[in-house]
Amino acid sequence: MPGRCLVVGSVNTDILLMVPRFAEPGETLLATGMSVIGGGKGANQAVAAARLGAPVLFIAAIGNDPFSEQRYSELEREGIDLRFLARVAGQGGLAFIECNAEGENRIIVAAGANGALEGEGVQRAMRELELCSKDVVLTQLEIPLPAVEAALSIARETGARCVLNATPWADDAADLLRLCDVLVVNALEARQAAGVDREEPIERVATRLVEHVPLVVVTLGGEGALLVTKSERLRCRAPHVPVVDTTAAGDAFTAALAVSLLEGESWEGTIARAVWAGALTVQRPGAQPSLPFRSELEQTIAAFPLVTKRW
Repeated sequence: MPGRCLVVGSVNTDILLMVPRFAEPGETLLATGMSVIGGGKGANQAVAAARLGAPVLFIAAIGNDPFSEQRYSELEREGIDLRFLARVAGQGGLAFIECNAEGENRIIVAAGANGALEGEGVQRAMRELELCSKDVVLTQLEIPLPAVEAALSIARETGARCVLNATPWADDAADLLRLCDVLVVNALEARQAAGVDREEPIERVATRLVEHVPLVVVTLGGEGALLVTKSERLRCRAPHVPVVDTTAAGDAFTAALAVSLLEGESWEGTIARAVWAGALTVQRPGAQPSLPFRSELEQTIAAFPLVTKRW
């Protein structure tokens, strides 16, 4: 592996409830199952990248509660470098997730310790790491924007490639696009970032975004994904798979893309690998338990190659 994957992001404990359907306002439903597992977009992407073979470092903040201790132990078992994982007083991040019989989910996140991640602390940690052009920095928007900006700024300063998974989208994040080498968004977030309405064709939206970011990747759920640069326009159709839970599918996709950047994969190989990583994840419940390992992903790609077309 020629470089390292540095993830700057959130750590959550996911309280997952399986429900037959989403409740109406004022209605009480009985869950058909429940679990308490590791989550948070930062932690999910760190775990996914580690399972795909990348050397992973993680800058984040956790609380001093029992849930946070469990999260720390799980991340440590994945072989992730946690020397810059800050511990703060109070509760760690929590996510309450409903997953219905069709695999759709609704998520409410309480930031907890994630809100304590500061830009200055991120800058200090990243300078100590002595990043270089071989490294990839991966961040999201579940942490305070100053921390995201610090991560992208230091990455740009050191020549490391900057990947922003701009979710959940916030209008204040628009200024961060100038610092990105790669933008990963779903269709809704792409339209929000471009400032257009829901009727705008997604191909046109992606083409507009690439005026601001060199590489734009738009995930389309069961339809696959688009990858757009100034000179390339690729679409990869997703395989038809049984959907159990879509939680963390986007994180698996983004991590596979980041690992492909580290390894110098072609654009066609990059988008196909990322789409299959997401497709494997949706077939299992939960966030981190559902993330695939490299051997599984490689075997699946070899057995069921995806078609990537230019448009």
